[in-house]
Amino acid sequence: MPISNIINRTIMKKASILYIAASALLFTACESKLDVEPTDQLTDATVWKTPSNANLFLNDIYNALNPGPQSTVFTNVPSEISNDPLDNFSDNSISGPLAGIPSYEAFAQGSYGPSAPIFTPHWKNMYANIRKCNVFIENVTAADFDDATKKPMLAQARFLRAYYYKSLMDLYGGVPIITVPLNREEQGDAIFNPRNTFEECTAFIQKECEEAAADLPLKVAAKDAGRATKGAAWALEGEQLLYAGKWTEAAAVNLKIMNAGAGYDLYPDYGQLFLPANEDNQEVIFDVQYAANVKGEIKEKYWNPVKVSDGGGWGAVNPTQDLVDDYEFLDGKTEGEGSAMFDPAHPYDNRDKRFEATIIHDNSAWKSGIIYTRLGVPNNSNELDAAGAGGKGRTGYFLKKMVDPAIVPGVSSGANSIIWRYAEVLLNYAEAQNEASGADATVYDAMNKVRARAGLPALPAGLTQAQMRARIRRERRIEMAFEGKRLFDLWRWKIAEQVFSKPLRAMKITGTGTNLTYEKVNAGGGKITFVATKNYRMPIPQTVIAQNPKIEQNPNY
Repeated sequence: MPISNIINRTIMKKASILYIAASALLFTACESKLDVEPTDQLTDATVWKTPSNANLFLNDIYNALNPGPQSTVFTNVPSEISNDPLDNFSDNSISGPLAGIPSYEAFAQGSYGPSAPIFTPHWKNMYANIRKCNVFIENVTAADFDDATKKPMLAQARFLRAYYYKSLMDLYGGVPIITVPLNREEQGDAIFNPRNTFEECTAFIQKECEEAAADLPLKVAAKDAGRATKGAAWALEGEQLLYAGKWTEAAAVNLKIMNAGAGYDLYPDYGQLFLPANEDNQEVIFDVQYAANVKGEIKEKYWNPVKVSDGGGWGAVNPTQDLVDDYEFLDGKTEGEGSAMFDPAHPYDNRDKRFEATIIHDNSAWKSGIIYTRLGVPNNSNELDAAGAGGKGRTGYFLKKMVDPAIVPGVSSGANSIIWRYAEVLLNYAEAQNEASGADATVYDAMNKVRARAGLPALPAGLTQAQMRARIRRERRIEMAFEGKRLFDLWRWKIAEQVFSKPLRAMKITGTGTNLTYEKVNAGGGKITFVATKNYRMPIPQTVIAQNPKIEQNPNY
């Protein structure tokens, strides 16, 4: 059974990193009149003969890695649909003034459902990737390779399979666990499996990651950047255990990463952490590798303000005033907590360092110009228009984090997508340990390490478990903003109905010169419809249920 079209060569990041990607793995039945092995394709007779051939298949599984529910060739960034990142589905940001945007027209309106899902191809794509993993695991297990060669290859495939399963679980909850290749012609209706429970899926990921970690390296050489390591397997496991509320186990796994001796640490400059010049630094535990003009993205076009000094963006991500209000001032308090450093005439001064690294606000220096979101500046495409009329922003803010100022909007960038980094591990540990045992010294240590980089003081002593919980949740929101985590946090904490019960806010600035007035107003399109009895999971697409009658829909869809 030949495998055709298996090799598309993709140079990943450096000349020494080759991810040789299959354009498609097509299993077709055909007959050959001559018993001659083809030289221009790999067949079942050859692909599993040597480790190097099998690694071509493994490279294709890596090539299918996605950083979120629906990645495209245009914007391979955490959890996006083209130019609509997953934070637009939360209280962190609102989509820019563009037509046909799912977060604005489907999610916010509550108009999605089984027959009109938002992440349409996600189920199909993830199970296609899982099938590749199953094919690889079955054939490499049976191959005549020595164990020292087999074990790390199989461990990588098991890690990747667990990653794809978690990507499904984040949206849908429990899904069918399938660990062997399915073939309708041979197995008939036996290929149809019911959903496993969320708990069963969590246990599966935990087991897969632990066993994979045993055979994965602690570190990889620079030429193998992007390959799975022990830390990557533990980060996946630790996050899933956190999402499942298995606090003691989640704390233990994240602590294992902290004590692994792999050299993980916080990168000194938060703002520079996400740019191509600094990728694969000491903070990165696992990322998806890209290369400009090979496998790149154009987020600089989508996310830049509408008008910048070297062109124009789409302003597709408008951070909310709600997020801005959660950034502390350098005395460790927010405006709402009565910070002595808050000046109503200069509300953006003296903030947490991550604020300037993340958000473009009125009077921000950006590229070789100044961005104004205030009203009254002539010919200003970036000024606030809460309704988004005329292509302007909805909140008075634009996104800076992960946007490379050196890239001209519209030019492909090769920035990697970070999936897990050390700061998240510290916050995951702090949350799990606080829930398991309260605000002990190790919780303070993890939190204060993250805060110190941001220029913030240590947390006050003597916090109760509930008080520490609130501080951890705020810290996580700020540190992980626009990395595709916020919606899942709102879901797992079961606070989405509370958060979405009031309109999201914008900043309206009027006046001239230094005589400006700052007024918080409702953002157009900032009211999100959320039904607690069903919207904590996405609906499984009706097409999936039509194909497999054993699949039960999520409640109340």
